[in-house]
Amino acid sequence: MNMSPTVASLLWLGLCLAQIAAAGAQSLPSMGSCPSSSSEQKGTSMAGTPKPLIWVEPGSVVPREAHIHFCCRSPWRSGSFQLWRDGGCLFQINASREQADVCFPKSLAAAGSYSCRYSQGLHWSELSAPLQLLVTGHFSKPSLRGAPSTVVAARDTVTFLCQALRSYHNPKFMFSLLKAGVPHPVQHQSPEGDVANFTLPSVKAEDAGNYSCIYSVGERSSSPSDALQLKVTAQDYTVGNIVRIALAGLVLIILGVFLAEAWHSQQRS
Repeated sequence: MNMSPTVASLLWLGLCLAQIAAAGAQSLPSMGSCPSSSSEQKGTSMAGTPKPLIWVEPGSVVPREAHIHFCCRSPWRSGSFQLWRDGGCLFQINASREQADVCFPKSLAAAGSYSCRYSQGLHWSELSAPLQLLVTGHFSKPSLRGAPSTVVAARDTVTFLCQALRSYHNPKFMFSLLKAGVPHPVQHQSPEGDVANFTLPSVKAEDAGNYSCIYSVGERSSSPSDALQLKVTAQDYTVGNIVRIALAGLVLIILGVFLAEAWHSQQRS
C-alpha cells in the first residue's frame, strides 16, 4: 500500500516531534532527597577545589509569605547540586546532563544561612560562602535619618542613623542598611544598643538613591523603615577658586611693589 506524500510527511514530522519531546524530558533535572545520615550528607569533600557561588531571587531581603528560589553556579559542569540551610542539606538536584548553573524549586521564604555545593564524580565540593536570607515583617519598622543631611556634596561623608522602636529585655539587634535596586544589604551592624550608625565615607554620584533599614532579633526581622532619599551634588569649587585667585592677585601686587621699589632705587643711584 503506497502512502501519499502528505501522509508520509506528517508521520515523519510526528516522529521528529516525539524525539525532541523525549530528549527534552530526559534533560530536565530531577529532585532527589538528601542523604538521611549526617555522615552521608557531609560526603567526601574535595579540598582546595573552587567554591560554588550561591544567589537568591528576587533578593536576600524579602517580606513574609514571599516565594524565592536559590541558584548555584559551579566553576565547571556538574551533575548534582545540593542546597544547605543552617548546616543541613535541604535539596539535591540530579541532572541527566552536566551543567554549570542550577536553580532549586521555588519555596516559601524561611530566614537562615544558606549555601550550596556541587559534585565531581564521587566527591563533593566545599560549601559556598554563606548567604543570609532575611525575612521582614515580624516587628514594627525602625526610624531612619541622615546626618548631617541627606543632600551632600560629592566626597563628603554621610551617616544614616537607624533606631529600633520596639523595646526588648536586653536585646541583641542586628541592623541592616538597604538600598533600593540592590538585592542584598549595603551594610550590617550589631551595636550594643538600639541605634546603628551606618557611615558612607567620601560619597560618589552612584551612592545617591533611596535607603531604608531593618533590624533583626534572631531569625526574625522588622518591617523596613520609611525610605530616605540621598542626593549627591557636584562639589562646589567656587569658594576655593575665589580664594586661589585672590592669593594669586596678592602675590602679583607684592611682586609689583618690589619691582617698583627696585626701579626707583636704581633711578636714584
